[in-house]
Amino acid sequence: MENSERFNDVKEAKEIGELIEKYFKLQAQINNPTKDGMIEALSDAQNVARQEITMVEHSQGDIYPMLWSDFSYNDLYRKLSQYQQGLYNHAVNKLGEEGFKTLLKEHTKARQNQ
Repeated sequence: MENSERFNDVKEAKEIGELIEKYFKLQAQINNPTKDGMIEALSDAQNVARQEITMVEHSQGDIYPMLWSDFSYNDLYRKLSQYQQGLYNHAVNKLGEEGFKTLLKEHTKARQNQ
C-alpha cells in the first residue's frame, strides 16, 4: 500500500469518526436540548456535511440563510433532525446505508458499555 493510499484511508476513517460523533451530538441535543448546545451541534454538523444538510433544508422549505442567534429555540430544535438527516445522507454516500447503520449500532453499543 502506498503512502498516499494510507493517508486517504486515515483521512476517510477520521471523517467517518467525525460524522458519527456529530450525529450523536445532534441526538444528545434532541434528547436534552439547550439553546447553546443546539447551536454548537448544528454548526459542527454543518462543517462536516454542508452540501447534504443544505439539500435537506431546501427540500423542507428552509431556503433563507440566517444567523444562529436569529433562530428561535423551536426552530433550532426542528433543525436538529434536518441536520441529522443530512449527516445520515452524507454517510450513506460514503459507506452505503448498511455500512453506516452497522457503525451506528456498534457505536451505540460502545457508548452503552461505558
